[in-house]
Amino acid sequence: QLQAAETEIKDLQSEFELEKIDYLSTIRRLERDLMLCQQLLDQVQLLVRRDCNYSNLERIKRESIWDEETGCWKIPEPVIQKTHLPAGNSSILMPHNPCTSAGLGASGGVFHLQAEEDRYKLVLNRSDSKTIASNYFRPRRTSQIL
Repeated sequence: QLQAAETEIKDLQSEFELEKIDYLSTIRRLERDLMLCQQLLDQVQLLVRRDCNYSNLERIKRESIWDEETGCWKIPEPVIQKTHLPAGNSSILMPHNPCTSAGLGASGGVFHLQAEEDRYKLVLNRSDSKTIASNYFRPRRTSQIL
C-alpha cells in the first residue's frame, strides 16, 4: 500500500509539473500576444483623428465594461466630436460669447448653421480675393511699364 501511495504521489507530482509547464507556456504566449496588440494600438493611435473619442486609449479603457453574460468587453462606439467655432463678424473682431454659441438644439440649429455658411459665402464673393491673388503674383516691372 505504501508503494502504491508513493507511485500515486509521483504520478500526481509529474502531472502537476506538466500542467504547470503548460500554464507557464500559455502565459508567455498570451503576454507576447498582448505586447503585439499593445504595440499595434500605439502605432494605430497616431493615425486616429484627434476629434475622435478613440484618440485617447486610456479613456476608452475607463469607459469599457466587462459583460459577464457574453464574456466580452463592451467598448464605446467611435464618435467624431465636431467642434463648432463661434460666429463672428468679418469686419469687427468680437470676443467669444458663450451665450450665443451654446449648444445648437433642435430649434433652428441646422438653419442657423446654413445661414452662417451663406453669410460667409457672400463675404467671400464680395471680397477682392481674386484681384489680390492676381496682383500679388503679377510681375512688378510689367505693371510699371503699363
